[in-house]
Amino acid sequence: MTLPELIVADEVAWPVAVRLRALVDEALTDALGGPPAVCAVVPGRDVAIDSCCDGQAWVRIVRTYPVLPGEFPGGRGTPLDDGADPGAFWAVELGVGTARCAPTIDDGGNPPTGADLERSAGELADDAGRIRRTVLCELQNGAQVESVWIGEQSSVGPSGGCVGQEVLVAVMTNICVCEET
Repeated sequence: MTLPELIVADEVAWPVAVRLRALVDEALTDALGGPPAVCAVVPGRDVAIDSCCDGQAWVRIVRTYPVLPGEFPGGRGTPLDDGADPGAFWAVELGVGTARCAPTIDDGGNPPTGADLERSAGELADDAGRIRRTVLCELQNGAQVESVWIGEQSSVGPSGGCVGQEVLVAVMTNICVCEET
């Protein structure tokens, strides 16, 4: 079944998230853990890790906020009406990550081997390295991207047989949300 094209009115965060998702999907094609079966822009604050054993990658919109170039990536509230600072840009903070199957106890009650654990850690480190390169080397080439900032990488899990990692990214855009008249 083909879904209809998604037309989203958000011209600030959504295009950046979709572009990053496409770049991450491409970057993970040859990942050590294999290409993830699912790579999507996902809703919400927390990611529902439902398909980790097939590989799951995501981009989530953490927040969108106005910012001045000299203050990026720090957020601030600023009036954006008549008489407001004309130098305000929109920043988009994103979480981008992957989840894979966690090594677990086998049917005989044996814990995972050191090699199994290290392989799992290596797959996640490979994913994280590919994502960092994509963010730092490719995302900045977007037409509406002024600046890119990469933040911390955090581990996810293990929980429910899944383990993962997520990197925080902030993008300063040059998008004007008001139509010119």
